[in-house]
Amino acid sequence: MLRLDINLVFTIINILILYFLLKFLLFKPVRKILAEREAEIRKSYADADKVSKDADELKAQYEKTLQSVDADKAKALNEARSQANAEYDRILSEANAKSSQILSEASTRAAAAAAQQKQKAEAEIADMARQAAARIAAAESDDKLYDSFLQQVENPDAENVTNE
Repeated sequence: MLRLDINLVFTIINILILYFLLKFLLFKPVRKILAEREAEIRKSYADADKVSKDADELKAQYEKTLQSVDADKAKALNEARSQANAEYDRILSEANAKSSQILSEASTRAAAAAAQQKQKAEAEIADMARQAAARIAAAESDDKLYDSFLQQVENPDAENVTNE
C-alpha cells in the first residue's frame, strides 16, 4: 500500500519546482535556440534556391551570349574569307594587267629593236656596197659603171642600166 506522508508531498513539490525551473531556465532557451536554428536553416534553403535560380538565369544568358558569339565569329570568318577572296582576285587581276603591260612593252621594244637592227643592217649593207663600188670604180676607173651601180643601190626598183 501506498502511504501518504509528508515526504511524498515534498517530493512532488520538489519535482514540480524542478520542472518549472527547468522549463523556464532550460527548455524555453533551448526551444528558442532551436527555433532560431530552424529559421536560419529555412533562410539558407531559401537563399540557396534563390542562388540556384540566379545561376540558372546566368547560365541561360551565358548560353545565349555564347551562341551569339559563335554566330558573330562565323559571320566574321565568312566576311574575312570573302574579303580575302576579293583581295586575292584584285591582286591577281592587277598582276595579270601588269604582266600584259610588260609583255606588250617587251614586244614593242623587241619590234623597235628589230627595226633598228634592220635599219642598221641595211645601212651597213649600203656602206659595204658603196665601198665595193668605189673599189671597183677605182680599179677600172670607169665613172659610168660607178654611177650606174650607185643608182641601183639607191633605187633598187629602177631598171638595170648597165652596159655589157
